[in-house]
Formats: sequence, C-alpha cells, structure tokens
Amino acid sequence: MNRQVRNLAFRLIVITAALLTLGRIYGAILVTPLLPALAWVIEAADDGFRVDQIHVFSKKNNTVIQLKVTPTQPMIIGSRVLMPKTSLHFEPSILVGSVLQPIIVFLTILLAWQAKNLLVIPMRLLLAIPMVVVLFVSNSPFALVGAMWDFREYFPKMAVHPLVYWNDFLQTGGPVVMAIAAGVLVVSAADQCFLLLNSSGQLMRPANLPMSLSKKIG
Repeated sequence: MNRQVRNLAFRLIVITAALLTLGRIYGAILVTPLLPALAWVIEAADDGFRVDQIHVFSKKNNTVIQLKVTPTQPMIIGSRVLMPKTSLHFEPSILVGSVLQPIIVFLTILLAWQAKNLLVIPMRLLLAIPMVVVLFVSNSPFALVGAMWDFREYFPKMAVHPLVYWNDFLQTGGPVVMAIAAGVLVVSAADQCFLLLNSSGQLMRPANLPMSLSKKIG
C-alpha cells in the first residue's frame, strides 16, 4: 500500500474516532442550539406543518430529538381528507447521532486530507461553513418531513410526496455519500483557490531589477 494512502487512512481513523467520541459526549449540547433552525426548516419545507414542540432527551441509552408537529392544512391521504385539529399531530423523532453524522464525516475529510500548504486549511474551513449548512438542511429536516408524509404502508396507491423518496435515499446511506462528496468538493475548491491566489501573487510581484547602473561619483 502506498505510504500516502496509509497515512491518509491512519488520519481518517484517528480523526473519526476523536470526532465520534466528542459527538457522543457533547452531542446534545451541540444540537440543542440548532433546534429552532431545525423547526424552521421543517415549516419552510412544508408550510402545512407547524412544529409545536421540539426537545432533546435520552431514550434507551440514545439521545433523541423528539418533535410534536401539527398539520395546519387539510391533508389528502388516499381517499381521505384529514382536517386540521388540535388532537391531530405527528410525533416524529430522530437520533442526535443522525443529525451529526454527515457533519462528522465531512469534517473528517477536511481535517484528514493532507494540505499542500498551511494557508489551505483556513480556506477549507471558510468554504466548509456554507457546506455544513447545506448538509444540515438537506438531511434531518427533510427526512422528518418525508417520514410524516410516508403512508405507503397503508395507502400504496396514493401519490408519494417527493420528500418520501428523499427520506428513502437518506435511510440508505445518503448522508454519508453527500458528506464524502461535499468534503472532496471543498478540498478541491480550496486547493484551486490557493493555486489561483498564489499564481496571481506571482504575476503581481515586480520583476527583479538589475543592480544599480549608476556610477559612484567622487
């Protein structure tokens, strides 16, 4: 095995273990400030839902995000129409680890991939900010909306909401695939930015002038 590959594999293992340990210990602390954003994205993805409650709690040795979601518009389910009622609500839940998983994989790639120059690392972290937002928005909130619209078991002939299919993708390793692709994309973009800045800096640098052509007088 190539030495560079071995070093990359070693860094991946060490950084993954460290981030997973931190996520296990501080997962609830990290996710709690994100709960309002999670609720907002759910309501933005489908304005027919209103998040009444959202909180983190421990359940059978797992840390879970539990929601109480109320429909605000009539829901057409097969041949039935469910009218909004105070007693009608959904209670979806998701593991805190599922929320952090794509972000951990993404950060592992950024930190483990060898940088050509130390200046590349700040560029990676800067480009990582919007990518982390994309990973967060496109995973847990959309998965929860898709789960609430999944009535295929009871009404197999009804039209399927697009986010139901998206949730199927997420349940079959989608977050890891997206995180790996996002990590490679950010690493490549940071390297390209560094090369462009480095080349433009060389072009702007004044050419070396010859030694003084004047003669000393006196």
